[in-house]
Amino acid sequence: MLMGYCGMDKIINRNKNISNGTRKSIIFILLIAFLVFISVKMVFAYSFLGGVFGGRIIYTKALEIEEMEAAGYICPMFGTSISIIPIGSPPGTPTSYFIPSYITSKTRTIPAVGQLILGRYSGQTTITCTLTFPSESDPSIATTILTVSLDTINLFGTSRR
Repeated sequence: MLMGYCGMDKIINRNKNISNGTRKSIIFILLIAFLVFISVKMVFAYSFLGGVFGGRIIYTKALEIEEMEAAGYICPMFGTSISIIPIGSPPGTPTSYFIPSYITSKTRTIPAVGQLILGRYSGQTTITCTLTFPSESDPSIATTILTVSLDTINLFGTSRR
């Protein structure tokens, strides 16, 4: 019994022999590890809110919408669409987006070709495009409907050109 107590006493005395500088260093390292852990958790939680993107605006209409309208389709939307060249965005970031009419730039500028853009997107908006034409077999009007899905921007800012 006495032997066990002496062994424990040695461990306690070893901990008492740690200098204040060493204790501060250990606490500092543990604090940094804790902050890194918390920041990783915050980034992971933020990623559930949607993706982030950045780039240069190349068209003030999404390429998918532009192609449909060039083929004669009419694509009404309550907002605008853009196409960008990603710069510094994570791999797999989309290049075409829809901006709802109620979302405004935080920099109070209207998106234009050549501007830099940075923002956050989540979810998708489906845009219905229609093509109306007379059918050859039936002279009555025929309609073709196609849909385009674009990632929806919920926060963005653009450069001043």
